[in-house]
Amino acid sequence: MVGGSSHATYAAIPNNTAAQWWKDPCLRMNVFYSLGCMICPFYLGYDQSLLTGLQAIPQWNTYFHSPAGNWLGLIAASLFLPGIVFGFPADWIAARWGRRWAIYVGSILIIIGGIWNGLAQNAGQFMGARVLVGAGGSMTKVAAPILLQESAHPRLRSPMGTMYYGFYYTGSLTSAIMCIIGLYINGEWGWRLPCIFQIVGPIIVLSLLSTAPESPRFLVKRGRHEEALAMLAKYHANGDTDDQLVAWELKEITVALEQEELEKKSSYLDFFRTRGNRKRFIVAMAITVGVNWVGSGIVSYYLSPVLKSVGVTKAVEITGINAGLAFWNLIIALVSGANVERFGRRPLFLVSTIGMIISYAFVMGFSAGFATTGKSSLGVAAIPFLFFFYGSYDIAWTTMNYSYVTEILPYNLRTKGLALYVSVQNVANAFNQFVNPIALAAITWKYYAVYIVIDIGYVLLIYFYFPETSKLSMEEVSLVFDYGTKEGRKMAAERLERATQAVESGTEKAAEEQLETTPSVKH
Repeated sequence: MVGGSSHATYAAIPNNTAAQWWKDPCLRMNVFYSLGCMICPFYLGYDQSLLTGLQAIPQWNTYFHSPAGNWLGLIAASLFLPGIVFGFPADWIAARWGRRWAIYVGSILIIIGGIWNGLAQNAGQFMGARVLVGAGGSMTKVAAPILLQESAHPRLRSPMGTMYYGFYYTGSLTSAIMCIIGLYINGEWGWRLPCIFQIVGPIIVLSLLSTAPESPRFLVKRGRHEEALAMLAKYHANGDTDDQLVAWELKEITVALEQEELEKKSSYLDFFRTRGNRKRFIVAMAITVGVNWVGSGIVSYYLSPVLKSVGVTKAVEITGINAGLAFWNLIIALVSGANVERFGRRPLFLVSTIGMIISYAFVMGFSAGFATTGKSSLGVAAIPFLFFFYGSYDIAWTTMNYSYVTEILPYNLRTKGLALYVSVQNVANAFNQFVNPIALAAITWKYYAVYIVIDIGYVLLIYFYFPETSKLSMEEVSLVFDYGTKEGRKMAAERLERATQAVESGTEKAAEEQLETTPSVKH
């Protein structure tokens, strides 16, 4: 059964589980632990909505003297700056000690930073606390999507993986609600309470993952095959160690890792040594930069000045729109993530990016009309298109920015790739968040044209460079980039299937030859 089929390669393999995950004990636990990983982006969503909400809370503006321009940009960027560095120790911890430990360490740092953020006595402490939150968050962002995708049942991996970043908006919605509550609390606790409340997310993560199993791929890599088999049997087949799907998974994992053992010890330079790896690197870097540079950064962190630029100035209106946008984003992201296998990665990326171009064109037009005429009706007309913009963004850029990158990387480059991904993303985000308020203040509505041009460029990049990876196992997906975009799915599945069959027949030499037969040679 090959990747060219309309069905998943594992679909016909017998498995000791119920068809619906909620009716099956082991799949319920698999989803439970997956949720622990999925709540990791809570911190970033919370911060995005928090900074918008704080700008609408009078007590915060009074305490910090109404930050604007460069100063506001520096406050926003302070969350991303530590991520430039802290993804790399997360790679080391995740590769040496396990994916869970990187998440544990990161979550603890977020909790400490969140408490300090809420108790900050001056602007320096406020930003220092945000730096600590950003450091911990960058560590969880390296390990959590990997643990999720490496541990999830094959039937659940794709929807759970693509819904992972949609939980960003659970933090965004929670923060928006807390900021509305803050409007009605007198004194400094009107802003301090929403800041401290960000610790809820990492506390839930630690609670859910405290008893979570380690990634079976990490266990196999470490030579702990019996533990890997026990994990797969318990959470993928209700304890049946003889289950056919479990045997198939373990063989695919083992064969894929054996291929990597034939090569020299991995390093960051491996991204540039083969054609397939160079393509993986280009796509990963394009996505990590695009996460904020397709236009979401200006709406997420600077919704308050954006709304003020179109005539919405009341604090309760700004925080209300912020909460409504967070709820809208959460629904769209989860629905899109749950259906990614049905529609495919490439179509969703294209529809998402084209939708953002259209919506930003309308926002730009209505904003220009309001700035020229002062008519409030034109300013209000721009607001629905902000929702349409984010709905378009959520279809692919929210749901797949981590899941797509995680699945296209082979095991030996997975944590290194995510470390680079997080580092470059934070460089791009920090610069973006610093520049946005300055550009908005200087050229107002004309700034939207910059993002329209960027998005047009991304449509072309997606069309020519992003292969389809739906209905393939994680091991098969990681091989797709070694082939051309059109035939990659089929050839990657066939190649891994031949190698697995060779292992089953005991012809290890033949298996090695199958794995070494790849177009991803040095150029």
